[in-house]
Amino acid sequence: MRRNTRSKRLGIAGCLLAGFAAAGVVAAPAAQAQSTSPTRVEGLNCSTPTIGFLNGQWYYGISCSAWGTTKWWVNVNCSDGSSRSNGPHTDFMNVLLYCPPNTTVTKGWVSYTP
Repeated sequence: MRRNTRSKRLGIAGCLLAGFAAAGVVAAPAAQAQSTSPTRVEGLNCSTPTIGFLNGQWYYGISCSAWGTTKWWVNVNCSDGSSRSNGPHTDFMNVLLYCPPNTTVTKGWVSYTP
């Protein structure tokens, strides 16, 4: 686990999705997308992240459950240089975070404060 410092501690942990394919829709983008998420850390438990294609847009999806004072956010970087964030969440939530049309997900991750 790597911890960054802001006004509060912010954690990022995870795994790498080396390549992916959206079931029968579109092949993986040329650049391999990276995905990081905590699977289980103090105050937070997350599912394995997914990167998919739905209704003409690429997305990063994950489900997490938090307890105690933990807050968490879902983040994504897109191939056009934009980034998006969703949160903070304080309990269980399924999140799909989309990139703009005609762009792909280049990185997705969950950040959290314990």
